[in-house]
Amino acid sequence: TRELKAYTRMPLLGGIPNYQDVDLDPIVITSNPRSNVSEAFRSVRTNLQYILPDEGPKIILVTSLHPGEGKTFVSVNLASVLAKASKRVLILDFDMHKPKVHKSLKIENVSGISSFLIGKTDYRQSITATSVENLDAISAGPVPPNASELVLNARVDQLFKEVLTQYDFVIVDTPPLLLISDSLVLLNKVDLGIFVLNTEKATKAGLKHLEDVLLMNNL
Repeated sequence: TRELKAYTRMPLLGGIPNYQDVDLDPIVITSNPRSNVSEAFRSVRTNLQYILPDEGPKIILVTSLHPGEGKTFVSVNLASVLAKASKRVLILDFDMHKPKVHKSLKIENVSGISSFLIGKTDYRQSITATSVENLDAISAGPVPPNASELVLNARVDQLFKEVLTQYDFVIVDTPPLLLISDSLVLLNKVDLGIFVLNTEKATKAGLKHLEDVLLMNNL
């Protein structure tokens, strides 16, 4: 994290240690609450208070530059650590290309975000309670052929507006920024974007690209 601070002007929320059991037990907050990884997520939760000082419900988007950097792991554990602080939390899986949230939370993915955006279901039908108290989820739903077009749908604004009346925090998991533009579209609609950088994949050039993209899009 010290090196990262030297190369970016963006605020650094925290560093999460490498977690070996990410596939076996993805919700470290509940499976190993005393671990240094869980402690790191609690530290991120504390730091969020300084970056989001205003009262009221908030939407937080989580993305990464590359696939496999751990953004879904961060999404579900950040949602869980906020829920453990007695906040009402909803996690939305907006990665309709390669959805993973339902696998991490061990819930079904029969209907979800894609079903709502094409007008097939009411989003309330897709809200699922998870094994973590105070944490609900809406999975991505069936993978559509036009996922990137769906995020431009006006129903996205309707969804965000309505869920903010029911939850303290809404965590939005999105596809990797370098591959797919969905997260850029959604960043305009949220209170905070969190970028997950993995030490094995992050580069100075990638970080510079990220800053350039944000600058170009006034984000």
